[in-house]
Parts: sequence; C-alpha cells; structure tokens
Amino acid sequence: MSIGSENWLETEELGKLTKQLADKGTRIFAACANNGHIVFPAAYPWVTGIRYEPGTACLYQEKNSPIGSNLIVGDFTTSVLEQLAAENSFFKCRTNSMATPYALGKMLSKDLALADLPMWEGRNSPKKVGEWPMPVVALCGPFQQMKELLALLQKESYQAALLTSRSETDWIRMVLHTTFKNLSEWVKPLEKAGILLIDAESSLDSIQECADCLIDFRKQNVSAAYREILEFFGTEEVKEKAESQADVLRL
Repeated sequence: MSIGSENWLETEELGKLTKQLADKGTRIFAACANNGHIVFPAAYPWVTGIRYEPGTACLYQEKNSPIGSNLIVGDFTTSVLEQLAAENSFFKCRTNSMATPYALGKMLSKDLALADLPMWEGRNSPKKVGEWPMPVVALCGPFQQMKELLALLQKESYQAALLTSRSETDWIRMVLHTTFKNLSEWVKPLEKAGILLIDAESSLDSIQECADCLIDFRKQNVSAAYREILEFFGTEEVKEKAESQADVLRL
C-alpha cells in the first residue's frame, strides 16, 4: 500500500482490518510517511513499514523505529520508473511510496524475511528533547486516569497521544511506550499531534520541566483535568466548550 493516514482518529477500522489479514498469514507492505510523521497502516507492528533511504544500497531491516519503519530500501530503479521519469520529472525523485512495490517484489521473489536482511546502522538521533511543536501536558497520578483523559480528548476529536514507560504500545489508542532516553525520537513523528500527554509519574518525571502545564490526578478527576487543559490552551470559544462539556459530565 502506498496510501496512509496521518490522522489517527480515523484509523481504528484500518487497524482492525489489517490485523485480521495479518493473523491469517497475509504479508502487508505499506509506505511510511516521507516527512517522518507517524502514518498508518505502516506504523502497526503487524504491517511491514517501508522507508526509502537515499545514498545507500540494498535492503535493510530497522528495529524500534518510532514511525514504524521495518524495511529500508536503498537507491533503486525499475524500468517502469525510468519510463515514467522520461515523461514526468516527478518520477526522477524516489519516495517511500515508490519504494514499497519495489521492496515487495524483491522480498517475495527471493522469499526473504526481515530477519534475512542486514541491520540498518541508522543515523544519529537527537540527544536532547528540544522544543515540542504541540501543546504538552505532564501527568501525575494513577495511570488509568491518564488513559481516560486520552480517550476523552480523542472522543472530542483532539488528535492526542500518550507517552509512557508504564505500558506497552497500543497503536489503536495511541498509548506509546517510551523512556526518557529515547523521548527525543518522538518529536518529529508526533508533530501532527494536536496535544501530547506525557506520563511523568515514574521514569519520565524530569519531562515536567519541558511541559506547558502539569495535571495531578491525585488532586483532581478526569473531567476537571480535561476542562483545565482546554482552558489553559484554548481561545474563548474553546473555554466555553470546555465549560459546557464539564456541565454535561457532571450530570
């Protein structure tokens, strides 16, 4: 597949469908986003995400990529692309979408599995977290309430994700396992997030210094936290929405 979605609020059915296909033995190849953002279905662990890496050769396997890249394709060409490039200069530049059918053909024709490929050495990742491009909320207290807040934000169409070291990754709900050591790797992939929640209760507690605001669930419930977040980041219109929704939650 060369299609994908960076809007993870609309991908639940896509996740279920591709998981059913994978469980029945179907090998699914999908292009990662060219801009480095998380894109589905490539990010699902049951899908082989494809990324093109210019300046290299051959095929490589990549592990633990935040954007779901499992298979890296080096510089490649095909007779079809060469013919198209002669008619349209767009096809002279390679993309992840172009690399996907190429990788599929190579892997299937030679009956290769990812484990058969050499490991990608990778490029140097940023050491510091840097500045997040989206609102960041540090959360303290019970983990269950953090998940409830995440679900509430998503229900209200806020593209939210939760980074935590206390749970395994759940791509459907956008609960993402990480540690402070590799937190910087998520800055680019999550750039499309409308709001980012970070579990600061355990090993990520030092992120509080980088967060825009702090929510402590030992002092307030989920509805109060939701209202505080919208009031903190929102315009007057958003604040009115938060107040009206809080009234509904209290009923």
